[in-house]
Amino acid sequence: MKPAQLLLAYQRLVERERELRDEIERVESLLASNPDIVSAEQAMAAARAAQQAIQLRLRDSDRDREAHRTRLRTREKELMSGRIRNPTELIQMNQEVQHMKASFAEEEEAELRLMEEGELAEQAVVEASERLQDARSRSAEDEPGLRRDLGSMQTEIGTVKADSAAAWSQVPGPFQAAFLRVRAHPAVAEVDHNQCLACHVTVTSSGMQVLRKGDEVVQCDNCGRILVLA
Repeated sequence: MKPAQLLLAYQRLVERERELRDEIERVESLLASNPDIVSAEQAMAAARAAQQAIQLRLRDSDRDREAHRTRLRTREKELMSGRIRNPTELIQMNQEVQHMKASFAEEEEAELRLMEEGELAEQAVVEASERLQDARSRSAEDEPGLRRDLGSMQTEIGTVKADSAAAWSQVPGPFQAAFLRVRAHPAVAEVDHNQCLACHVTVTSSGMQVLRKGDEVVQCDNCGRILVLA
């Protein structure tokens, strides 16, 4: 294998190692904390908080309604007791009682609506709980496969590292130095039909001649990459 081809092989091995590291990190992160479970847990917490808030409002509403019912009964008894004989006072008290009854009826309607909200909130908790359970079940089902994949990738990355080190050790010094100086990424580009496949600029005829011999470093006049025949 010619030096430039060795560099291309080394470059591909380095890229594969990078891909494996990224994938290993992704799988390890997934095993440590499944984002679907985290999202479902957050939704569950939000649903429970909403349900608890409605339950608190219902308790407050029950307490207020009971207090209003007690006051209403007291005023009704007073109105019907016969102790008040002044017509004006009777009219005023009757109006007050009617107003209290109307307010109490509005409170009952409001509580009915609040109870409906409570039922919806309870259903939301049930649905959130089901989604959380589904997420946990899927995670449990996926875990063995993920761990197998992780083990396979960890084995492969060891092989890839060894192969890349072996390939690099076979690259002549001048080619190593040229590779390390290249600013573009990737540093090595293939040439097909006299064209650099990285930047698509045509390689000169003299450059192609040197490239075919394969014993000298040839770099693209445009992008600076080290060239190798495809």
